[in-house]
Amino acid sequence: MKTLFSPAFLLIALLGGCVSNYDPHLKLSADLLVVTGILTDQATPQTITLSRARSNADSSVSTPLHNATVEVLVNGVATPLTEAQPGTYMLPVGFRGQVGTAYQLRFRTAEGVSYQSSIETMLPVPPIGKAYDLPHSQAVAVGDTTVPATDIYVDYQDPANTANFYLWRWRDYEIQDYCASCRQGRYVVRDVGPVGSGPLEVLGCVLDTTIRSYIYYDYPCRSQCWDIFYSTSVDVFVDTYTNGRTQLGHIVATIPAYQAKPGLLAIEQLSLSAGAYRYYKLFADQVQNTGTLVDTPPAPLAGNIRNLSNPDENVVGYFSAASVATYAYKFTRQNLKLSQFIGLFRAETHRLPKAEEERANPIFGGPRPSALCLPGRTRTDQAPPGWN
Repeated sequence: MKTLFSPAFLLIALLGGCVSNYDPHLKLSADLLVVTGILTDQATPQTITLSRARSNADSSVSTPLHNATVEVLVNGVATPLTEAQPGTYMLPVGFRGQVGTAYQLRFRTAEGVSYQSSIETMLPVPPIGKAYDLPHSQAVAVGDTTVPATDIYVDYQDPANTANFYLWRWRDYEIQDYCASCRQGRYVVRDVGPVGSGPLEVLGCVLDTTIRSYIYYDYPCRSQCWDIFYSTSVDVFVDTYTNGRTQLGHIVATIPAYQAKPGLLAIEQLSLSAGAYRYYKLFADQVQNTGTLVDTPPAPLAGNIRNLSNPDENVVGYFSAASVATYAYKFTRQNLKLSQFIGLFRAETHRLPKAEEERANPIFGGPRPSALCLPGRTRTDQAPPGWN
């Protein structure tokens, strides 16, 4: 359960496609090309990530693949991608996938090696009918203590007369009260211009040698702030035995209840191709019982990308396209025991927050400041859709 809230977001969006049988004797010390990316019909940035991975019995190292020439064929017409950050290639702003459209990934490395995926057609997905929560059957371990947890379920209507392959993923938004922690230092924000009316200069944590090296000071958020946690398990399903039936009570998440404050789960229900389902089902069977997607699987799984000049190269990952049904579910935790909550800050840092002592040195500014909520992949200062 601890890994469920790992702040390191795992690219679970690698989901989709057909899969080659893996070789259980493949050496994990091999230099593997890893491709992650799934195109959707959502109004969000559409990206493909390319990297090189080296693994052995003790560690794994991943490095971005720079300066590749990447394009996606949309019904055979090429759309180029640009490298937005090292190893991450982005489709044009505003690009959205469409149901019934065929997509294929092609790229060439800086060394001139060309790769190509199979063709993936975006399939429709039914909407989520409703979501609801119930207390988890038992408390879950967090460090040296336990906390209650909430199970969140969805209902949906499976379409009749067609095979459907599903994937679920989610983002959990939790209210954060503390936005900065300084070790042997103090958080400094200064006014630029008239005090209280001008812009702010954020210096962040500034070293203070009068403080012992092991001392932390923690600073409350200046405005509303949410930490974001992502699903780290592969949750797939095929309707072989339930075709056309109303699906009730599919559990999509078990969320540890670190605090009494409400949370919001942004749920995504994706359509997969048959090949994508087979790939991720095999991936889950291999990895899920031994770790998370961050961990090295027992053997690398070849996806649907191949080296055009060397078909024997094992390329890990999968390029796919999926339609997405979304559902924002806000849960209150009122059905859980208040006495068991430890607070989000303690759950993340394994210690209680410590307020800064009064400032005597004017170099660090006036009163103890609050800290800015700096948005990023795991934090936002904007209320998530559906919060109200």
